[in-house]
Amino acid sequence: MISLFFLPVTLILGAVLGTIYFGGLWVTVRKLPKARAPVLLALGSFFGRLGIVLAGFSLLLFCIKDYAPLHLIACLGMFFWIRNRTIERLQPIAPKRGG
Repeated sequence: MISLFFLPVTLILGAVLGTIYFGGLWVTVRKLPKARAPVLLALGSFFGRLGIVLAGFSLLLFCIKDYAPLHLIACLGMFFWIRNRTIERLQPIAPKRGG
């Protein structure tokens, strides 16, 4: 049985990691046109975000020994749910066509 205490913690961790990763990506994309060294900004941002996310997933697996794969799947699910909500929120609204 998956621990009901750790499941909300796992979901919150997935949401926080998703917000950090995809929010950081959005900030990076917005700053790229004005950057003096856009390649360094893009690479630095990527490796920084990747390091934070990998550290978060590693912390999850280290702290939760029982049913770790189920918790990892739940955390990844929330991570990608945040990704989908971010894409939905940031997409431009298409004008309605009269018909």
